[in-house]
Amino acid sequence: MQMKWIGWSVPMLLLGLILVQPGTAENRLSLGDCIDIALKNLPTLRAARADLEAGKAREQQAVSRYFPQVTAGTGYSEVHQQGGALGDTITKSYTTSLSVNQTIYDFGRTGNAYDSACLNARAAELEMERVKQAAILKVKQAYFDLLQAQRLSLLAQKTLEQAETHLNQAQAFFRAGTKPIFDVTRAQVEVNNMRLNLITADNRTRISGMALNNAMGLEPEGPMEIDDCLAVSPDIPPLEKVKTAALGKRPELAKAETEIASAAARLRAEEAHYLPILALNGAYNWADGTTEMGRLQGDVENSWNAGISLSIPLYEGGLTIGKVSEAKAGRQLLEARRDTLRQGILIEVCQYYADMESAKVRIAVMEGALQKAAENFAIAQGRYEEGVGPYIDVTDAQVSSIRAETDYVQSLYDFQLAAARLMNAMGKGEQIQGTME
Repeated sequence: MQMKWIGWSVPMLLLGLILVQPGTAENRLSLGDCIDIALKNLPTLRAARADLEAGKAREQQAVSRYFPQVTAGTGYSEVHQQGGALGDTITKSYTTSLSVNQTIYDFGRTGNAYDSACLNARAAELEMERVKQAAILKVKQAYFDLLQAQRLSLLAQKTLEQAETHLNQAQAFFRAGTKPIFDVTRAQVEVNNMRLNLITADNRTRISGMALNNAMGLEPEGPMEIDDCLAVSPDIPPLEKVKTAALGKRPELAKAETEIASAAARLRAEEAHYLPILALNGAYNWADGTTEMGRLQGDVENSWNAGISLSIPLYEGGLTIGKVSEAKAGRQLLEARRDTLRQGILIEVCQYYADMESAKVRIAVMEGALQKAAENFAIAQGRYEEGVGPYIDVTDAQVSSIRAETDYVQSLYDFQLAAARLMNAMGKGEQIQGTME
């Protein structure tokens, strides 16, 4: 009776290990913890932040054209002029000057250039958000991959223990003369196969752990303990609502719209080069020195000047025409890319939505199949222990049970991966679990 109880309890224990999440230790990392670490360490995010700072600096450069341009200078000069009515002339002077130039109106050159710079800075901000969400998706993929590897490694360990139990049973039956040596050799082959499976599963777990470290911007070495949230299932909203959210919150699409607006402002700035510029200018010169003209000598005096200017471009050899044409073509290119991106986003959403629905159905199916496979394995093993069933029924039932458990874990992983990809496609990369609303 004790061996029969073992035959029923081992597969049910395996079923419990698959269905029940392990306890959470204090040193375990949650998915949210891993995402926070990645957002602090990844070099791609640092690069995106630097690009954003550069965009803000270009915005400051553009706004500077609204303000006066003040220039100061100083120098010494000595001029010798031969001949003339009064003889040779020698002028020696120290001069310091301060000049101011202020554009009054340039018909949109400065304003549109500033608008374009502001929109480009906003595009850099949206690009940083895109990089951030891509990093979050990478962490989620690595996290769920490690969870899957850990579960399969645990399954391989328990299956090896189970195979060793079968070997002990077969040896005991053979010594008692109730079973042939064939059962022993087959059980030995089973043990060796399970050992190889465990080695492969453990190696995959180590590789998956290194991949998660890499996704967080950490060194790839070292073990990692993480919370098991593989069975946490977010709610799935209607497909049309998902599409609307994706088109409204996807940073790539918002960036594309911003870049189009920036290109339009840049086009208006180029077109303004056909028009004149009205500006004020003035300067004051502080001078100290002498001018000698033959027998006469005088001091160099201070001077100032001020004026207003209107410059009209008459002919530039087609420069402005070429820049305007280039700006128009650039805007059309960005519009075409925006439309292509929009179509790609809708395709992604539909694909990942279908993947989630399919995985959710497979989870429900595999839960029932897992239970039946565990029961069939327990029955086959119980019959073998009673001496009324062949050992091949035990191995066949075990293979079916392992396949069912592996498929169940795979369906959990597929669901979580599809959910993570769908959240990313909806522009909700930071959302971890629960509802997608």
